[in-house]
Amino acid sequence: MSNRAPILGITGLVFLAFGLMSHWLAYDPARGIFAFGWYSLAHLIAGAVCLGLYLSTGGSSLSDFLKQRSTRYGAGALLYSILFVSVVVMINFMGARYNKRFDMSVEGVNSLSPQSREVLDRLDEDVTIDAFIEGGRDPVIEELFNAYRYHSDRLQYRFVDPQVRPELAEQAGISHVPALRITKGDRSTLVQQTDEESVTNGIHRVSTTTNKRVYFSEGHGEPEIADNDSPAGYGRFATALRNQNYEVSTLFLADAEAIPEDADVLVVASPSRELFPAEIARIQNYLERGGNALFLLEPRRSAEIVDLLSRWGITVGDDVVVDQQMRLFEGVTLGLEPVVSSYGKHPVVEPITERTVFSLARSVEPSIPPREGTEVVPIAFTPETSWAETEVDRLFDQSEARLTETDRKGPVSIAVAASASAAAPSVADDPFGEGLGTGSASGTRLVVFGDSTFATNKFWMQLFNDALVLSATGWLAGQEELISIGPRAVRTSRARLSPAEALTVFYLSVLVIPELILLCGVVVWWRRSSS
Repeated sequence: MSNRAPILGITGLVFLAFGLMSHWLAYDPARGIFAFGWYSLAHLIAGAVCLGLYLSTGGSSLSDFLKQRSTRYGAGALLYSILFVSVVVMINFMGARYNKRFDMSVEGVNSLSPQSREVLDRLDEDVTIDAFIEGGRDPVIEELFNAYRYHSDRLQYRFVDPQVRPELAEQAGISHVPALRITKGDRSTLVQQTDEESVTNGIHRVSTTTNKRVYFSEGHGEPEIADNDSPAGYGRFATALRNQNYEVSTLFLADAEAIPEDADVLVVASPSRELFPAEIARIQNYLERGGNALFLLEPRRSAEIVDLLSRWGITVGDDVVVDQQMRLFEGVTLGLEPVVSSYGKHPVVEPITERTVFSLARSVEPSIPPREGTEVVPIAFTPETSWAETEVDRLFDQSEARLTETDRKGPVSIAVAASASAAAPSVADDPFGEGLGTGSASGTRLVVFGDSTFATNKFWMQLFNDALVLSATGWLAGQEELISIGPRAVRTSRARLSPAEALTVFYLSVLVIPELILLCGVVVWWRRSSS
């Protein structure tokens, strides 16, 4: 027998062992199969060749080889190595089965906040999160979900690629990605942001037993919330609110003695006919006792609402925003559909990261001087190329617009958010003589848009229109105050590996390097035993 035969046999066994180990570790639990990779196949072939060469050169002398003292020492070392590897594998198996996470960062950036853990501890039913992500996978979001799963078995999640499963995206009302549909029983909510605070708030929202109620005023030509088909309807708006667990109703102001006590938000959307003084007084009384209202206005309408808002420190301009737009093959043209990409600093527009489009908008801005006790913040601005056209009649009657000295150059504020924490307008400010209450307006919130068309069925799915109006309604209803998770400073560094990079690290650390060390040991042992 050649003196190379023993090392061929041992090398063949090593190749076979690592090939089978790689094959076993390549098990795919999602597909339920073992996948032969190039590493496994190459090692199994090399092992078979080495053993074949060993047997062809005198494998019958194996008994003599096994009787050698060096062989017994080598076998003992191999046995110890197998036992050590088995212990390491068992420790890893137990660690995977009885998982325990330790966050060693100073600020706890790698674990959930106490607020999130408290919300998870109170779960009494399973919560499912459908993450609609472009490409169907996001390692950062998945890591966050795994942190939630670690603290609660009641949370389940799945990733959905809207391009692959468009029917699921349409069923969930998804118009932008990334977006999360959080469901608990028959309650669900849509979350546009994927940070911990937004996810925890979404879980908390579907876990609450009480729903916020939104009333839409009717009786003066407002858009119909039951109209899901016509471009001018508000059906999609109302449907989206119901999907967010709001209870949506209509309110005929002329018959109501007062705005209902259970009204969390009152929506007054572009009445084409003037509201009666008694109706304005009811709205004012509602606001004074801490009510919240969303006003969606149109040019050349609602002078009585404009006057009401002026008493809350909000000025609505008698104008129309005209924007210079660049169109293909037409050059610079004038348009009445300004695209907004600049927003103020306010919770209403904090989640809005993309553009919104408006149609026939008028300016809305804080009054000068400001109303004492009322904070009014502009939240949406038209581009610098726009202006507020004050010659409204000429614009509508003759379809002409030109920038003059009486017009105001852009950016033009077309939406504001107001909150009153002190005394509101007093009875002396009431021109209708209806009596405006006690003047206590603590907690009153208003959001006013100089356009109502942007929330109609026609514009609902365009750009981020739906996210903007839903965010405004959520702020009015106090939904953004559910859970507040402060930022935590990141003092640790973390490497983000792609799947290919992670696979390379795995093969090098678990298979290739240990195999090379073992083969080097076999070569050294063989050379010493042969000398």
